[in-house]
Amino acid sequence: MGQISSQIGSEVRNLLKMALMAGGGLLLILAASFLSAEPMATFFRVLSLAGTGMLLFSVVMMILTFRKASTVKPGALLVSLSITLVTLGVQMLVSPALPPMTVGLLAFAAGGMIGFGWSRTRLFFVDADQVRCRGTAWYLAVWAGTFALNQLMGSLAGGAPAAVAGSLLVGSGIVLGSTGEQLLRWRKISGRLASHDGTRGVAA
Repeated sequence: MGQISSQIGSEVRNLLKMALMAGGGLLLILAASFLSAEPMATFFRVLSLAGTGMLLFSVVMMILTFRKASTVKPGALLVSLSITLVTLGVQMLVSPALPPMTVGLLAFAAGGMIGFGWSRTRLFFVDADQVRCRGTAWYLAVWAGTFALNQLMGSLAGGAPAAVAGSLLVGSGIVLGSTGEQLLRWRKISGRLASHDGTRGVAA
């Protein structure tokens, strides 16, 4: 439990550092925008370009690193899940329009099932007493499919608030399903480690 608390604290500190860096970047963009004839239009144009650049960067990084093994950190997973659910709650409160409750629940449940199945395509193993995982070709394929579907839904909806909220529900469900599955497997393998030597190759 102490290890998880330490991981949560470390993750929160990293997030605060990232938030400060992002805030500094926004201030610099805003300051530079006032040098143009139309400051606010320039600001949002640059912000849109920056968002597109970050999206492309994340796609490239996923393709390059999905097979790279990483240590499973339950604390980091819990922080990520908490941020996702808080963001979802805020978006639902401020959204001018929401999908019908039945549709919303189905969207969230569908996302949960996709996330659970997506996480199952990860390979979990033990190395030096650490639970680790890495992606597989199926992991990349499912990610590519859900990414393309999300972009298509956004284009077809044309930015309609109810459709945006529905897409957010699906995405949040994916995070919940994926995180839950990873935590279950981490707990299962950690239980084995408690009663066996942590040699490489114990998988689930």
